[in-house]
Formats: sequence, structure tokens, C-alpha cells
Amino acid sequence: MSATPTAPVPDRTDGQRRTRTAVIATILLGAVIYSSWLLELVLPTGLDPSRAYVSELAALDQPYGLIFRTGDLITGILLTGAAVLALTLRPRRLLTTIGWIGLAVFAISTILDSRMPLECSAHASAACAAREQAGLLDEARLAHALTSVGAATAAGVSVFAFIIAAYRYRWPHWLRWVGVAVVVTYLIGNAWTVFAIDMDGRGDEVWLLGYAQRLQLVAVTGWIVYLALCAAFGRSGPDARAEAAPGEATSPG
Repeated sequence: MSATPTAPVPDRTDGQRRTRTAVIATILLGAVIYSSWLLELVLPTGLDPSRAYVSELAALDQPYGLIFRTGDLITGILLTGAAVLALTLRPRRLLTTIGWIGLAVFAISTILDSRMPLECSAHASAACAAREQAGLLDEARLAHALTSVGAATAAGVSVFAFIIAAYRYRWPHWLRWVGVAVVVTYLIGNAWTVFAIDMDGRGDEVWLLGYAQRLQLVAVTGWIVYLALCAAFGRSGPDARAEAAPGEATSPG
């Protein structure tokens, strides 16, 4: 009697590779759409990029606000999906888990940010600036500020978690330095922005507040891309062990 053929057993490693590929692709697409603020270079927004916040592009009174709000919304949805997928990768490690949760919090904050835009642009409208000075926009701006702070904090936690993971799990040296470069760029942009905000409040616009904040956003985009690199080259899954050269040690989680 001939033996009954058995059904092929699904390869778990192949499944992890497909998931990892989906995570990388989704993160990179999210990074591209997160950079939709660069459309200000070709759209006649009427805002001076050296002075205005990027969030003013998405204000309710701006002609292209819907485009920029939609970009943030899609970014948040994509990165939320990427974070959920990334958390299914095995083996699950503490530092990378913290990093992916940070991405999820950032993504959700970005979604909320897109749903709670500024009512108007103070740098484009004298009437809006007057309402802001009178405190009539405090509630809306506070909600927007809270979501922005939540996103920035989550991004900071995430990038530091992955940088530590790169050292702890002995990932490629260049991956560590890319993370450090992202952090340094962000810190420079943050320090410049904080100082420029203070000077802008005193009527001194020479410190180019808008460019300072845009440098921050470039750093955040760098962080998002860095996560894709970590997913691709960080040794955090069984596929890395399977592909390791004979005798090459993989770091325990």
C-alpha cells in the first residue's frame, strides 16, 4: 500500500521574511508620505517657510490644508500597520518591542494631529495672529500641541531604543552610526527651534523658526527610514539566524 502524501508544512521562516518585507515597505512608504510638507516647494501656499510652522500648511483656513492633513492621516495609518506587523516578528525582544511601540504611539498621535488641525495660520493672517494673542485659539492649539508633543516623545523613545538595541544585539556598526546621526540632527533642530520660538515671540524673526522646525521634520523622516533599516539589517528574527554564515554568531535577545 502506498503512503498517503502529506501536505507541505508552511515554513515559518518564510512567513517571517514576508512579514519583515511588508514592514520595511510600509515604513518606507510612510516616510515618503510623511514628507508631503515638501509640496510647499511647488504649491503656492502663500506661507513663508522661513517663518511659518509646517502645521500651518494644514490649517483649516489654508487653500491646500486638506492635502497636508490627508498626508498626515495616511502616514499615521501606514505606520500604525507597520508597527503592529513588526510586533509579530520573532523572537520578540525588549528593546525592539519598545521601539515598535514608540512607532505605534507616534503614528496614532500623527492621526490625531491630522484630525485636530490649527484653525488658522497666524503667520499668514493678521486677524488670526490677533485672535491667537487674545487667547481665543488656546483650546485648539493646546490639543494640537499635545498630539505633537506625544508624537515627538514617542519618536525619541523609539530611536533611542533601537540605537541601544543596535549595540546590545551587535547589529552592523553602520546601523548604530546612522541612528546616532539621526539623533544629533534632531537635537540640533530641536535646540534651534526652541531658541527661535523664544526669539520669534519677542519679534525677532532672524532665527528662521520655520527652517528650524523643518530640520526637525527631516530628522524625524530620517528616524522613520532608520526603522526600516533596522527591520532589514538588524538581527532580530529567525530569518537572520537562518541566513547567517556558517560559524557566525547571532546575539541572543
